[in-house]
Amino acid sequence: MKTQWFNHLTKAFSVGCLTLAAAAAPQWASAHGTITSPESRIWNCKEQGQNPSSAACAAAIAESGTQQIYDWNGIRQGAADGDHQSVVPDGQLCSGGDPGTFGGMDLARADWEATPVSGSQTFTWYNSAPHKSLYYRYYITKEGYDPTQPLAWSDLEYLMETDPKPGETYPSHTVSLPSRTGKHVVYAIWQRSDSPEAFYACVDVEFSGGSSSSSSSSSSSSSSSSSSDSGNTCVGIPNWDSEAVYLANDQVRYNDNRYEAKWWTQGQVPADNSSEWAVWIDQGGCTE
Repeated sequence: MKTQWFNHLTKAFSVGCLTLAAAAAPQWASAHGTITSPESRIWNCKEQGQNPSSAACAAAIAESGTQQIYDWNGIRQGAADGDHQSVVPDGQLCSGGDPGTFGGMDLARADWEATPVSGSQTFTWYNSAPHKSLYYRYYITKEGYDPTQPLAWSDLEYLMETDPKPGETYPSHTVSLPSRTGKHVVYAIWQRSDSPEAFYACVDVEFSGGSSSSSSSSSSSSSSSSSSDSGNTCVGIPNWDSEAVYLANDQVRYNDNRYEAKWWTQGQVPADNSSEWAVWIDQGGCTE
């Protein structure tokens, strides 16, 4: 009888401990995401690792350590519920209001690595936990923005937001960017619909000013034309491998054509996936 009572007590204690452990565990542990193309500030530093080549990422690590680059997908506020300006103060937009973990991302510097842009631009997220979205919202800094000053909500101009969407691992959104000159920040928000949690991303971009040149998200026909005009050599470009993983801007050769990846891809045949909304950009036939 004592043995049965002891076994029952042990089982109850174990169940209770498991319940408490589950309650104590972060409920957002797998609910993460950021923009990978063009690279968000956190993704750019994450790709450079613990010994970054850029001075800005080195300063960010000196400011708040290396953990931020391992938690690249966790710039978030669990109780945002659409009220982003209340939970993300001025000067903390790029850390998502979490300077203790991501304060390095808020450093006001003019040397953050920036992606050249003009006109329409496709922004692609990598969401390691693809929850349903209420919206993805995009802003850009106003003309005259000074990157050496802390980023504030008043610096931003609203661009667009999406309709509610189902969970997607690699959602992409084409955003029409207004005319700008110099360096700017595109600020993006992913607000979940199944939770008050929201995620934030700063993307550093650079405009040449008034240019009508094609962006990296231009249609395949435009890309093909420009590549062919400049001599589309495929020397040194590896053949496409169905087992390989390709990231944004990686180039491959397939059926004597050159293709460039817009975002993460594996197993997607370039010739079958090179339309305007697909993963590959057809750069045209090889001229070697």
